[in-house]
Amino acid sequence: MSSFLSFMSTASSILGSVLGALGGNGGDGCVFTLSGGGSSVAFPVSPPDFEVVNPYNNSTVNINNLGEVNMIGKRGLATMKFSSFFPAQDYNFLQTVMAGSPYELVGKVKQMAESGQPCRISITGTDVSLPVTIDEFVYKEKDGSGDVYFSLSLKEYRYIMPQADVLSDTTGLKSRVAETGESKETTCLGAMHALDNAQKAFQKTTSIINQGKRAIGLYKSMVKSGGIPAGTVLTTVANAVRTGGKSLYKF
Repeated sequence: MSSFLSFMSTASSILGSVLGALGGNGGDGCVFTLSGGGSSVAFPVSPPDFEVVNPYNNSTVNINNLGEVNMIGKRGLATMKFSSFFPAQDYNFLQTVMAGSPYELVGKVKQMAESGQPCRISITGTDVSLPVTIDEFVYKEKDGSGDVYFSLSLKEYRYIMPQADVLSDTTGLKSRVAETGESKETTCLGAMHALDNAQKAFQKTTSIINQGKRAIGLYKSMVKSGGIPAGTVLTTVANAVRTGGKSLYKF
């Protein structure tokens, strides 16, 4: 049953994204999708608004004979908040297909929050698509309809790469591969689409020169593993593609 609901949630997310691109959603809003920990939720009712805060940690200092000076800081972690509800009824304004009851969707969000892995929030029609942690998830019922109202607070997750094995010629010390790195989550469509899944895993995360070679390598690893079921989430990081917390393909 859980695998079926996971498939329905994934299908709902994909359908919502396609309809959003074609301008054919059930409503006029964007589709919000939260994925992570091998699961995903495409929110049936899009929030009426959302807010993304990008701090830059600038500061000011007071210098004698000059006065106040602005010191440019480094980028901080973005935060995001939004509120909506999980409907208990099939309203005609739903943005995506309901993939489970309100409390099943609540359970999915809690599972992602407690998985120990970062999630990804994406909103169709916007520039929002970033790895995040779930800082707070509040839900309640309030009108006797069975609808579950919730608010979600997210914070950007910044990946810290492991130390390199090569010593620096200058310092004689090991340096980090990179201070930050982009990650991408790809929800698989099934074994019949293995090569497409492999190609999507490297889109926008890898240079065009390397995409083909790495996609073929990932495809071979997927076939060797016995195939990847529909709904499986692949996470592409700086030097590997992972699933279920384990490396499927390293490059």
